[in-house]
Amino acid sequence: MKPKKNSSFLSKSAPYLLIIYCLAVLLFFLAELKLFGLDEYLRATNQVLILFALLIMPFVIINMPSFIQSLTLKVSDKEFHVQLNELESNFSQTIGRVQQQVSTSEQSFWPILAGEDILAPNRLEGPNPKIIIGAKNDLSQMFFTELLALAITHENPHIKCEIRFPNGDSMHNFAELKYRWLDIYMDYTGTCVQYFNIHHKTENNEIKSPQKLTEELNHYGQGLGIKWLPNLGCSEDYCLVMTPELAESEEITTINDLKTKGAKLTFSADPEFMNRKDCLLGLLDYGVKFKSVLPCSVTDRYSAKESGEAEVFVGYESDPQVTSGEVIILKDTEQFFPRYLAQPLISAAVLKKFPDIEHRLKILHDCMSTEDLNNIVARIGKSNNDPVRAKEEAKKVFKHALEKQH
Repeated sequence: MKPKKNSSFLSKSAPYLLIIYCLAVLLFFLAELKLFGLDEYLRATNQVLILFALLIMPFVIINMPSFIQSLTLKVSDKEFHVQLNELESNFSQTIGRVQQQVSTSEQSFWPILAGEDILAPNRLEGPNPKIIIGAKNDLSQMFFTELLALAITHENPHIKCEIRFPNGDSMHNFAELKYRWLDIYMDYTGTCVQYFNIHHKTENNEIKSPQKLTEELNHYGQGLGIKWLPNLGCSEDYCLVMTPELAESEEITTINDLKTKGAKLTFSADPEFMNRKDCLLGLLDYGVKFKSVLPCSVTDRYSAKESGEAEVFVGYESDPQVTSGEVIILKDTEQFFPRYLAQPLISAAVLKKFPDIEHRLKILHDCMSTEDLNNIVARIGKSNNDPVRAKEEAKKVFKHALEKQH
């Protein structure tokens, strides 16, 4: 019990320590300005001020969660949300979570700083040109890389595809595509439109068609050397989920319900979701407030469910936890989330070099449903995330797509 008493004492003392610190610094400052005759009584060298700060600031920082609940840091266009009240219970774990968010953001800086890959044109030359396929870190993306490789090499086996799975978050893959560190990857409509502040609704609050959004994206893509191709027909929509038992007990069935009931619940999400306008930042503007936000990795989004650390989670509609009924989706009655239809992004330089690749990739248009994707992801998961199984699933889908063409 002693540690708890000490912790309680330090927490209660933190505001007073901060006040004493601020008053002391103010007095030293006024003395340095020789105001109110303080310089006759208070004189401090720079070294003394530094030592004074070093002495007291650790106590303030350690106990900061007792009077400051959260802190948001903004670096470039990325915001990093830190729940300071976690410092009291698990300092090292919180630091790790902050580092994870910063690391996710830093991924997109490298291709921007490095500029265009000067060796990219060489990859496309010779008897065995190489095309690099990027991917995000989830099972559907593992499947998509294999499907893209099959389409690209169909009737052109001399082309070699290098799959990079995983290759970072959406922004990292997009930046690498722009600067030609990779040549193609599969992204989602809802993710891409937010890069250019394209809204998924019209001024009359009507939902734009996938064709219209693709057209708007390619308007920007012309200047970036990127082309969006038609979607595959399947989606991997974002959703907010809860366990059926808790949702029933709290009488929460829609995202809109969280506007009034979310303040007592903890939300768990990966760094990308936390720092996007179409995700958590948009939800906050939408009026959804949570007691706290618990960062997690994209592959470990449900880790806090069993421990009870969080009650609301970010999900994808293809998650096995969703399809099995382990968690339920909160209805998006006001269509806050856009549709996240899977569609390839490819370098215009590749299409210029190999014009027939665009035709082969268009074979994938409407080749599968969301239910198909959910079943495929579930089977890959049951095979212990085996890439060989992902390739087998891709072969079945591509074969079916070819049959539809004929």
